Amino acid sequence: MAVPTRDQCVGILRDAGCEEKVIQHCQLVEAVALGFAKAINESHHGLVNGLLVTAGALLHDLGRAKTHDIEHVVWGVQMAQELDVDPFVVEIIRKHVGGGLTPYDAEQLGLPAWNMMPSTWEEKVVNHADSLVGARGRRTIKKTLKHIRNVGTPNWYKRVREMHRQLSGMAGTDLDLVGPWTLPRVSRISRDTGATRFFKDI
Repeated sequence: MAVPTRDQCVGILRDAGCEEKVIQHCQLVEAVALGFAKAINESHHGLVNGLLVTAGALLHDLGRAKTHDIEHVVWGVQMAQELDVDPFVVEIIRKHVGGGLTPYDAEQLGLPAWNMMPSTWEEKVVNHADSLVGARGRRTIKKTLKHIRNVGTPNWYKRVREMHRQLSGMAGTDLDLVGPWTLPRVSRISRDTGATRFFKDI
């Protein structure tokens, strides 16, 4: 299969049995990731492939059709491979969790000893968009890091913080200032939220 289109991806999620809330989460991650890709491409023409971002973002939680624990990543990779999804998209699925996982990190979580650290720009954009989209929608980087500090590990915190810095640097602006924030209406965070000030401090 070539890189699946947006409609094909949504069809794959539905055919697999994903809940509607999972599909809506994937659609918001796609919208946020495409916003980041657009901002980066405005400064670095053609650097991020939007077709790969769309497919990877929409399918990143395909494995949640089987389970909602961390093993959804393994299921997602396996299901995508069985559907002959483009290998670049499969890698986005593999590398979408927790700001990235080393083989050691993966083994500690009971996963295969895969390298799950995002390396391509498409992998990074989708990974970070997913980090910023929580159960109640998109969050600022400050709220995301606060959440990770409460429930996660120091490495997770550090990787998400550094990813935000790197991608914001490539975009030439703090990604907290790049929409969208909701679906279907596109909105922008107000500049008086302190996002810019916070970005300078992280």
